[in-house]
Amino acid sequence: MKQDSRMSNEIFSTRRMEALTDGVFAIAMTILILDIKVENFGDPTTNAQLVTAFINNGTNLISFIVSFLLLGSMWSVHMRQFEYITHTNRHLNMVNTLRLLIVVFMPLTTSISSAFPDLILGRILLPLNFLALTIVSYWQWRYAINPRNHLAKKIPKSFIRKSDIRNIAIIVTSAIVVLLSIFIGDKAFLALAILPLILGPIQKKFA
Repeated sequence: MKQDSRMSNEIFSTRRMEALTDGVFAIAMTILILDIKVENFGDPTTNAQLVTAFINNGTNLISFIVSFLLLGSMWSVHMRQFEYITHTNRHLNMVNTLRLLIVVFMPLTTSISSAFPDLILGRILLPLNFLALTIVSYWQWRYAINPRNHLAKKIPKSFIRKSDIRNIAIIVTSAIVVLLSIFIGDKAFLALAILPLILGPIQKKFA
């Protein structure tokens, strides 16, 4: 029992975790483009036909762009978090592994979203995937900055409050996106685009 307790309390450098996380995000973001196949454009012989082919593949292109931007934004969150997180332990490693599992599902749910836009399940899987990613990312952050775990620098309380407001707002907006996607599909992600406009005033009021 004592040995198990010591193992659970061991802390390590974050460099290997950060390297793995960067690699998984990079691969997931890259393979998204594989869903856009040139053969799907047919055999256009004029510029007008090529433009039409792009329009006909619009669903795939939009799904790719949306997912790429979503993953890019969550990698930015990861980058900012690890400016403060200096160490890791077994528990944080497990949470990060769960986050990466959710990340690698993004290309699959993106493909399903573009292939079955007329089915409710096809429309909501990608938003659900992103919602899960935001929740686990916030869980990881809150665990890492808990002073009892000794994994992060000392962070001003004002910064933590602003961070909490931002993360909760993202989670709530992502949940709204899931609901909206039932009716309007990928267009629901536009709700995330207006988030920065309302987040600033909210942070000033409550932080």
